[in-house]
Amino acid sequence: MDEHTEQEHVDEQEHAGELEHAGDKEYVGGFVPIITAEGNVTLREGGSIALVAGGNADIKEGGAGLCVVGGDMSIEQGGAGNMIVGGNVELKDGAVGQMVALEANVTDGRVGFLVAAKANLERSEVLLTTQQAVGFGVAVGVVLFLLGRIFRR
Repeated sequence: MDEHTEQEHVDEQEHAGELEHAGDKEYVGGFVPIITAEGNVTLREGGSIALVAGGNADIKEGGAGLCVVGGDMSIEQGGAGNMIVGGNVELKDGAVGQMVALEANVTDGRVGFLVAAKANLERSEVLLTTQQAVGFGVAVGVVLFLLGRIFRR
């Protein structure tokens, strides 16, 4: 293990309400409400409401509500509600509500809303791809515009 990496066994009561940040972080088990790191974050068998990493992030058998990652992100047997990733995403046997990334590689997973320059899907489901999401947004915009004109009279 890198000498700059910290490993912490997270106890829900001990870290409730705490804001964690510093270089690289690794969490094993438990729940941390908010995780922030200037470097990389690794989350194993645990969860977080929000995960913010300047580098890469890796989640295995866990999840986070919101993930904002500057580098690449991988999730294996886990999930996330919303993801904004500056690099590539690797999702294996997991699920994500909304994903925005440069490239998405999804294997045995599910994604609700996917916006990516390139997507590779293997045995996976995506509710709305980039083109479908744009079409949906245009349709909703037109309907709202027309309803606004109708009810303004």
